[in-house]
Amino acid sequence: MTAKLKIEIESSDEPAGEAEGPVAALASKLRQVFRTEVPSVHGRVDGADFRDVMASLPTAVSVVTAIDPEGAPRGLTCSAVCSVSADPPQVLVCINQRNGSLAAIRHSGAFVINVLSSTSAGLSDQFASSAAEKFGDVSWRPAPNSGLPVLDGSAHAFIDCELTADITAGSHAILVGTVQACGTDLDSMHPLLYWRRAYGTWLQHES
Repeated sequence: MTAKLKIEIESSDEPAGEAEGPVAALASKLRQVFRTEVPSVHGRVDGADFRDVMASLPTAVSVVTAIDPEGAPRGLTCSAVCSVSADPPQVLVCINQRNGSLAAIRHSGAFVINVLSSTSAGLSDQFASSAAEKFGDVSWRPAPNSGLPVLDGSAHAFIDCELTADITAGSHAILVGTVQACGTDLDSMHPLLYWRRAYGTWLQHES
């Protein structure tokens, strides 16, 4: 039996410029988002074994941010971040379908990846929690293109993306973003890393 992909191209039917502000303008302007669904194929490995293997992959820790329909900032901790293409510059993030911030990203039509510094483990836990309000004590500034939150003093790099593709894969959504702006401070901070369910940071190897 041949599996079929479900493909949909979605365009906003709201005219551009009707709402005020950079985030609302981005959400309301005409845009196309490629949408598809990966066919479900049942794996043959034990779920616990799979999680243990994936926990053995050290990853950088990021907070992905957006703005919800009420104009409130939303965000979640994410370690599934990957470069997709250099030309055009594109990245992807994988987000659980049950996470409340996913709707905010889809509403914004954009997202910002905040790559956390080694001193931000507490902030990572805060955005990984189920708390309704995660921005209460968090300082942030608008990203250059989307106006979405860039976390001040916590992120040593940010990537400001316009949502290009939204792919359903099992329990998660794979979101591909085209990079519209980015920045980093290579000298001031080490990254926060996650490995085997614990935080760490980068140590320079002496050759």
